[in-house]
Amino acid sequence: MKKHILLIFSLLALAFNVKAQSAETVFKNAVAKLQEYNNIEIEFDYSMINTEAGIFETMEGNGFIKGEAYKLRIMGQEIICDGDTKWVYNADAEEVMISTVDQSEGGGTPLSIIESYNDNITARFMNETDGNIRLIEVKTLIKDDNITKLIVLLDTQSLEIKDIHAFDRDKNEFVYEIKKFVTNQKLPADFFTFKESDYPNAEIIDMR
Repeated sequence: MKKHILLIFSLLALAFNVKAQSAETVFKNAVAKLQEYNNIEIEFDYSMINTEAGIFETMEGNGFIKGEAYKLRIMGQEIICDGDTKWVYNADAEEVMISTVDQSEGGGTPLSIIESYNDNITARFMNETDGNIRLIEVKTLIKDDNITKLIVLLDTQSLEIKDIHAFDRDKNEFVYEIKKFVTNQKLPADFFTFKESDYPNAEIIDMR
């Protein structure tokens, strides 16, 4: 679930001309451009849909990313990661779970997911929907990858991402509608570090 949410941080920057380029080239250039940002702030609407199971959940989320570090707020949780350690604060339970980042899974960074797609994907432009608004469909070539397909809606002139749909093998659809996207802000040096003093009533559960 968290990896699905974190995927949103990895599909947000297309700052190049899409004309005369294949969809795969556009997508790979997007990954390269994304890596140039010092940091990213995002606000989004998130939905999970499973028609067969009658599931339709929607909520708001926001967060920041800088390299291997990130901070995410969604579903009553705040997730903070400095690249080595991850803290998950659950507001309802008033507890903080501390764990070590699994380096065997690409460090658990948001970029590790999209970089896998960058190396093992096929992509195509779908039909024009409204003037400059286009869809790009991206499929993974990794047989055991849980996320099998992405559909990205974007403006080919401004190269602004409108929304992203991710599909998994369990017939779930995860929708991310971008509300705010800001890059290269000045952030405090300890911005991606958990401060126990900010959560005086929370129980600390250290799982390291």
